[in-house]
Amino acid sequence: MDLDTFWQIIDDTRAEAADESEHADALTEHLAGLTPDQIADFDRHYAQQKARSCTWLLWGAGYLINDGCSDDGFDYFRDWLMGAGRTLFEQALADPDSLAELLTPDQEELEAEDLAYAATHAYRQLTGNDLPDNGITAGPPTGEPWEDEDLPTLLPHLSARFAD
Repeated sequence: MDLDTFWQIIDDTRAEAADESEHADALTEHLAGLTPDQIADFDRHYAQQKARSCTWLLWGAGYLINDGCSDDGFDYFRDWLMGAGRTLFEQALADPDSLAELLTPDQEELEAEDLAYAATHAYRQLTGNDLPDNGITAGPPTGEPWEDEDLPTLLPHLSARFAD
């Protein structure tokens, strides 16, 4: 499976879902129809893209949008970001502050933890075994750490829209 196919699966399953929970279910169901090797490839791409998004500036965006963001919350925010599709994901990586214009006013806390487990559940459903470890770890966030008072300068549009 190549990266384009990975993102196509994300987009196709998102189109079938009304919310993040339904998206995770649709993704799991879709993946369970693939071969074990394809599921493992999907999981590898998921981990690679999630690792790419492990940046301090994106954590600041999640912190502002979700009114706080622990390390687990940052993981779940990045799961949501991946579930939103390639276009939004890449734009957010290039400019996290652009999320201020991309998000709709009715969006609440942006987290989608269940998406991270779709490949694991599909693989177990298909094979009865645990998904092999893909060997990818995100490591610490890249970029410069920030303090709360830095965010209005670093992310002015998000700060104006989401800060208390």
